[in-house]
Amino acid sequence: MPFVATLSPGEQREAARRYQGGMSAQQVADSFGIKIDAVYYALRRLQVSRRTAAETNQIRFEAKPLSFKLKTRLTPREKRLKLAALMLYWAEGYKAGTQMVDFANSDPGVALIFKKFLSEICQVDERRIRGHIYCYEGQNVVELTRYWSQLLSIPETQFIKPYVKKAAFPGPRGPRMIHGLVHVCYSDKKLLRQILAWIGECRQDLTK
Repeated sequence: MPFVATLSPGEQREAARRYQGGMSAQQVADSFGIKIDAVYYALRRLQVSRRTAAETNQIRFEAKPLSFKLKTRLTPREKRLKLAALMLYWAEGYKAGTQMVDFANSDPGVALIFKKFLSEICQVDERRIRGHIYCYEGQNVVELTRYWSQLLSIPETQFIKPYVKKAAFPGPRGPRMIHGLVHVCYSDKKLLRQILAWIGECRQDLTK
């Protein structure tokens, strides 16, 4: 398509509307078949402020397709699973200063509940789930990885390098965390935001 030098007043207003609606200046230019300078001219003429780099990045982030698909029609069992997982994440999950869902626990049953929540309710991309083991010096990392991998149905190749704490003393009650502690992680800020929103709804409802 040949480029045109300028936009008519009506087209300038439409270009500004598209830009304010979230399109980048280059996308607006491409949609009209013009050079980007003509878009910037229209924005200046209509006194439309250009976005900052942070605002542009936020728009791009919001436009990215989801890596998960929330299940909306839940059976009674799935409703219980969702509520249990939310309460567990409220208590044990990482909520601030992180860009990912990160749930850590040493109880196999508890970790399994949260993994089932990710798989069945959030319907995440299983390839993006990561396991991270925390254990003490002297424990068999290979066996621990195999244990959690089989329990949680997370391939061993999706476990990142474990954290091994040195100089651990078992104490009078026997070894601490005989299976170690596992982090179940999913790198998606949008899913974290959704989980925290659900928790906020629960908090509001239960503390009325």
